[in-house]
This record gives sequence, structure tokens and C-alpha cells, in this order.
Amino acid sequence: MKKSIFLEEANIVIPIVDEYSLENISLTEKLNQFDVVEIRIDLLMSVPDLKQKISKINAPILLTCRHPDEGGTEEFRDPIKRQSVITPLIPYASALDIEINHAENMKSILTLAKSEKLLIVLSSHDFIGTPENKCLQDKVSEGYERGADVVKIATTTNRFKDIVNLMNLFDLFESCHLSVMGMGRLGMASRLLAAQSGSVLNYAALQTANVSGQWEAKDFKKILKAANKI
Repeated sequence: MKKSIFLEEANIVIPIVDEYSLENISLTEKLNQFDVVEIRIDLLMSVPDLKQKISKINAPILLTCRHPDEGGTEEFRDPIKRQSVITPLIPYASALDIEINHAENMKSILTLAKSEKLLIVLSSHDFIGTPENKCLQDKVSEGYERGADVVKIATTTNRFKDIVNLMNLFDLFESCHLSVMGMGRLGMASRLLAAQSGSVLNYAALQTANVSGQWEAKDFKKILKAANKI
């Protein structure tokens, strides 16, 4: 059953990237450490009974089948193939994440998702650094122009200036829904600041971090509570 994602709060999102985590999350009844479950379809296609396990998840589901240029597997470079594996899972989902750079090629699945009332997340990932303000602003604007309900920006933050550039987005787009986060050396600091500044989707690990700079969910939840944000 679909569940709503509330954009008035700092949601903690748990990416599921392997069979073990999927098994655990599908049996979890308590949602005290997270708010949304991201299903990384591109990393889970070999899991037996994938659809059945996803149907048992007791939390809002965000579907992602990542393009290889932004962290996905080469198998899903073809947009037709990507859309073919996403489509059967749409009935179980509350949201869909597609890269801003590939939104045009994925228009069919975006149209389907909108017709099914899914939240549309359009995203951009930079695994090298953090672009300057103008580039970030243009990318966010493009995401909204392409129909995003939420624009997600993930960059590599190794310098204090990188965090400043990311946080500036909240002032530039204060009336919009953003999901902002850093990876790398200052990733954990950037994610805490972003959640406190209004980031609506904040990614954390169920146990072991998937990327550099990611909090474990239980620790992230605790520190956000201490900051009186959730």
C-alpha cells in the first residue's frame, strides 16, 4: 500500500542496495529510525521475488534505477530498459527519482508516475566536486522546469566553500522543495546542515554507509532530534 511522503519535514531516506538490507527492511514494522525507503532497482535486479519483497515494505517507497553516468550500473544505460524495470513497481511506490540530465529520455515513465500521483524527484550527482553557484542554480531551475516536485542535488564536499555553495540553494529556492547533500570529507557536516536548512529528503545508511559522508540512520535521527528539527 502506498504511503505519503510529507514534504513539510526533514525525512530520513534509507537506500536499499543489497538483498540482505531488502530482506531486513521488508520485515521491519517499526519506522522509528527512518521515514522513506529508496529501492535501488539497478542494484537489486538479481534478488529473487523482488516485487513481492518490495510489496511488504511498511514505509513510503522511492524508486530509483540510476543511470551509469550518475552512479548506476552500465546495464541500465538504455532508457527503454530502465523504464521497463521501473514500470512493474510503480503500484508500490510513493515517489520516483530520475536524473535531470536524463529526464527527457525517461519522459514516458515520468508521465506514468505523475498519472499515478507519485512524487517526482529529479536529481543531479557530482562525484568530483561542487559546482559554482550559477551552475547549481541552473541545474535546480532545470529540474523544476522539467516537472520536479523535489530537486535533489548531491555533490562532493571536500572544502568549506562547497558546503556554502550548497546551502545557498535554500535561499535561492526558498519556496521550493529541495533535497541537498554532500559526499566526501565534509559530507556528514553538509547533510546535517542541509537537514536543518530545509532539505526534505535526507539520505542515511541503515547500517554501513553506501557513500562517503553518509550518516548511519540511528545516529542521524538522534542528532536531528537534538537539533529540534524532527
